[in-house]
Amino acid sequence: MKRVQVVAATLVSAVTLVSCSTPTDAPQGDQAKTGGADVGQADAFTQIQPDPEVEALLPAGMKESKKITIVVTAGAPPTSFISPDGKTSMGLNADIGRALARTMGVEPTLVSIPLDGIIPGLQSKKYDMALASMSPSPERLQVLDMVAFTKGGSAVAVPTGNPKGLSSKALCGLQVGVAVGSFQATTRLPKLSEETCTSKGKPAIKAVELPDQSQVLLAMSSGRVDAAMADGPVLGYAQKTQNTKFEVLQDESSLTSTGGMAVVKGSELTPLLVKAMEVLHGLPEYQKIYEKWGMAGYALPADELGRLKG
Repeated sequence: MKRVQVVAATLVSAVTLVSCSTPTDAPQGDQAKTGGADVGQADAFTQIQPDPEVEALLPAGMKESKKITIVVTAGAPPTSFISPDGKTSMGLNADIGRALARTMGVEPTLVSIPLDGIIPGLQSKKYDMALASMSPSPERLQVLDMVAFTKGGSAVAVPTGNPKGLSSKALCGLQVGVAVGSFQATTRLPKLSEETCTSKGKPAIKAVELPDQSQVLLAMSSGRVDAAMADGPVLGYAQKTQNTKFEVLQDESSLTSTGGMAVVKGSELTPLLVKAMEVLHGLPEYQKIYEKWGMAGYALPADELGRLKG
């Protein structure tokens, strides 16, 4: 079985990006999973100026308040996690959120919660928008407007040495850990199970859903699950920064999805996000964010900008 060790690039600058006057970010519950970066090194994106065309699309209330509340997840570095002080949302998604806010000329507050709380939080108007690399499943698109901002990809991790000789096509009947509500849980693993197992008369892959991708890896290291499926960058970063020892199977390391930011369906913010993302994508800061987090290959191609459809 060919194996590849996915290595996350060392952080060019271990940072969290905060606005000059941004209120303290608010991680909630036990989601304060740290990625080990230094919150003291901050970048306020002051070089990004508000874009007049983006500002023109701000809803009246937001034009007046000059504030936006962005919900993100945690426990999945380098895309999303909490600073060591437990107060600041960090990672690629947080960086994208703060950069987008700069194009809008508004002050962002980021709140970190479990993934399965994001849609209820948007529907209750507790949060204005979500940046959580969510895939555009039919169920989500029934209640959300989603705007593309990143590529995503799944990878399968196994204990070091791959003692059971597993591959992504040899997981039938085994327990595979995934983060609850993730692309892997809702889409990729069920599809893989159907393609390689149930359609051939073999037992289905047993998905074991856990609160976040960090806990998925812990479950694998303790033997609670046979393998783990997560975002490729998350596994690469974990190999670099965590004590958990594992390897990534080469045959499932690929870009398989597009991640979207989200607002409630029919929101006034939808055209705002489309335009803000278009503007940010044209700035050098967009690619630099990906390079900083070791995810240069996951930047969204220009021809994939816009609203996501099922």
